[in-house]
Amino acid sequence: MLKLISTVFLAGILFFSCDAGSVLSGDDSQSEIDQDVAGDEFYDDDEDIPDVVESDEMMDDLVEDEPVETDQFVPDEDVDTDQNKEWTPVEPKREQNGKYIIVWLSGTPYEMGYQHGMLLRSEIQNGLKNSEYIKDLKWQISLASYAGLDNVAQNNSYQDIVQECQGMVAAVGDIGWTMELCLIANFGDVMVEWLDSVVPLKSIPRPGCSQFMVSGEATSDGRLYHGRLLDWAEVDFLLWYPVIFVRQPVDGIPHVYIGFPGNLSPYSGMNIAGISGASNESDPFNVGQQSISGHSHVQMLGQILKRSSSLEEANQFILNEKHMSVEQFGLTDAKAGIGANFEMTADAVAKRDMKNGAVWMTNHFVDPSTEDLDADPAGSSSLKRFKRLQQLLTQESEYSLHGTIDLETMTKILRDRVDPDTMVESPLGTLDDDSSLATNGAIYAIIFDPGNLFFWVASGEIPVPEQTFIGFSLSDLLDLPDKKKVTPETID
Repeated sequence: MLKLISTVFLAGILFFSCDAGSVLSGDDSQSEIDQDVAGDEFYDDDEDIPDVVESDEMMDDLVEDEPVETDQFVPDEDVDTDQNKEWTPVEPKREQNGKYIIVWLSGTPYEMGYQHGMLLRSEIQNGLKNSEYIKDLKWQISLASYAGLDNVAQNNSYQDIVQECQGMVAAVGDIGWTMELCLIANFGDVMVEWLDSVVPLKSIPRPGCSQFMVSGEATSDGRLYHGRLLDWAEVDFLLWYPVIFVRQPVDGIPHVYIGFPGNLSPYSGMNIAGISGASNESDPFNVGQQSISGHSHVQMLGQILKRSSSLEEANQFILNEKHMSVEQFGLTDAKAGIGANFEMTADAVAKRDMKNGAVWMTNHFVDPSTEDLDADPAGSSSLKRFKRLQQLLTQESEYSLHGTIDLETMTKILRDRVDPDTMVESPLGTLDDDSSLATNGAIYAIIFDPGNLFFWVASGEIPVPEQTFIGFSLSDLLDLPDKKKVTPETID
């Protein structure tokens, strides 16, 4: 297997993120369940990219004949505790909120995949045809498929993902979205880590995401907040189409992903039980920390949002699963008012709880039981970002914000451009200088208030942390009986 992976890697697979890989990509290969399409040959350069047309006929295809009824999950004491009210899922549709596309999906995994493809068909086709980043990936992804990595992805993907990919292919297979491509695109955290371990190349960007969770004594209002910077690079397709996926599974808890077209395995999300979650990539010390069987962590996070209504349930799920790569989760539980960091390898899981109302994470392990299982030495950017969060969140620091944190302060931390070693602030407009929290190539900046089911997102333009944060209310998006409007609607 390692020889096989090495061969593919040498062919030039060059994609990565702080949670590597769930990126929509093109494919020049044929699919057994797709039409006979061959990459760029399918497209006429003069052909206009079709707009999404939400015709009555299209919507009839997307909406189930009978609405599904499910119990309402209650996030915390601020919400009405009557859990027996019937709730009807919002019908599949899409809306625009500024630069953000909001997509509502409901039903079985296959149905949700089909709706995803139909509602984002124009964006997917435009990405396959015009994204420079995706064009650079097409041949490399095809090589991975020919080498058999697609079989590894299919054999180790949750059946939810397989079925959702099947639904997407049924909707957009005719424009080049294949089953192999869908599975590998949503299995990338595992695949890229394997490849990087076999033949590391400096051309692959190193991992770079930051998270922090605060509550109780660390905040000025006692609320639980979860801040998240998803760092990558100036990836055109993600900047073109930031998507809010409102997911209403027939067999699970309604939840939201913050992602992009083709993203079936989340980097960041929240469910109506008040669980927020996000993932950070870490590097293994050696291949002994990896496995060729088990599950992808980005897929695993999706399962947590779909099935867990408490941090304890999420903890048990993580302990019971078989892991394939080296990764971290940040998870919060609004009902309990707590958050935790999970450091995970194929053979070990460590849980770091809040201390004095705060816990934070970048891209290296710090728990005593796992600190020797990731790459040594840790990357300088990860060390800097961790140190800066420590300065801002611990009571002992002269720069501490502990005890004063509210929504405005959360935004301030995500926008922090201070190098913790020199205390020099990077200039406004800096995208990626590896020196601070906000200047590490962020592609999304997110704040969760899981108790209120609120979240605020900055994306779509660079530098991302400097953009206006747009607020969303999950209860309002889902039209729950006790829905709340987000306040404030924007954070400048």
